[in-house]
Amino acid sequence: MVKRIIALLLVLALIPAAGLADLKLREDTPARKMLKTYMANVNAFLVEQGELEINTVFDQNRDVAELGITAAGDAELPEDVTVTVYLYYDSINSLLLRVNDTARFPAIAAAFIQALSPKTLSGADALKEPAARAKTARDNPGNSFEDTVEELNGTAPRTYYAYYPNQYHDNVHWIQMWIIFPMEGFWNEETGVISGGTETKAPSYDSDQDKEYEGYYSHDPFEHYETFATPTPEPDSAAGEYDPWDRP
Repeated sequence: MVKRIIALLLVLALIPAAGLADLKLREDTPARKMLKTYMANVNAFLVEQGELEINTVFDQNRDVAELGITAAGDAELPEDVTVTVYLYYDSINSLLLRVNDTARFPAIAAAFIQALSPKTLSGADALKEPAARAKTARDNPGNSFEDTVEELNGTAPRTYYAYYPNQYHDNVHWIQMWIIFPMEGFWNEETGVISGGTETKAPSYDSDQDKEYEGYYSHDPFEHYETFATPTPEPDSAAGEYDPWDRP
């Protein structure tokens, strides 16, 4: 009984007195408001996973926010966990999470994934893919890997992973996760993705019907663009020297 009480006191000592960290994120655009809510959910799930919260905002402007976990809140320099978020005006474009400890990475990445669908995705399910990727890095610590990232936003979030051993020649190994957020209107930061779940790779459009351009696809083969048979003359050719608008 005494051991349980001591353990409980240790846990309570790790929880900030004021509760979850209140990140000083701006809320002057729809995307920034969305990011504020999303990061609050991330921090709640980080605590559930037994991890430290995102507690520092290094920089934020119209298009980018730089965040991180630091030993002391509001630190000036990044430490072991960094988060870079790219924003549109109305929605979040993408997020890059980087962690220099493969043992910590699964729990931290899982919090970001679970926050995408906070009402429907369990912590255990969110943990599966990051844990598998971290294990791959630990089993082969000298071998890098990198998913091919499809950057176009689709109708559900997608995640991509990479591992860079000794990336900056300082014997520090970085493992990272990209999240490509859905287009505006397909995701609610409080209730989750409309279509449910998290895509782990970009969808393919191989059928003739899919190749018809009838809207925006997360993977666009650009076959709807018109082509012209008449080539543009080279600048040093005789045709290139003639300018029909160049009249005396």
